Amino acid sequence: TEDVWESVFKKANRTYEKPKLVIFSGATRTQCGVGQTAMGPFYCPLDKKAYVDLAFYEELANRFGAPGDFAQAYVIAHEIGHHVQNLRGALGRGEVSSIETELQADCLAGAWARDAQARKVLEIGDIDEALNAAAQIGDDTLQKKTQGYVQPETWTHGSAKQRSGSFRKGLDGGIAACN
Repeated sequence: TEDVWESVFKKANRTYEKPKLVIFSGATRTQCGVGQTAMGPFYCPLDKKAYVDLAFYEELANRFGAPGDFAQAYVIAHEIGHHVQNLRGALGRGEVSSIETELQADCLAGAWARDAQARKVLEIGDIDEALNAAAQIGDDTLQKKTQGYVQPETWTHGSAKQRSGSFRKGLDGGIAACN
């Protein structure tokens, strides 16, 4: 992700500040409060760090049916998408809190994947893994699997269709499609 975003920012005559990726287990302190496994991966704009508990990847594969290395890469690219939003001034000073913001991060992850595809570093099936992961962690899919019913009024990230569609939008149209 760093090579892609560094290049994009350079073309716009801006400096890209690399984020830190923090791998944790159980819980960790952040400038945005305590991060916990149950929260899933997240980005803290105050310390410019993306946080991932690797237990989430086991859950993604085993509980939600989205295995694969590129499914995992998509999750990180989504969190780095929040970092890009932060550097552009789109996050304010608190947590990421709107479905539109989350869908734009999915789009930015798709734009990153487009670049990886253009550099011919993807394997057969990688894009399908990412699209499946986006769908499997859509709010409607998660709610249906965990509580047996869907409550759109409580969504935080968007539906399976919205999330995979936003990733596809970035994949097909690049960064310009995500603005």
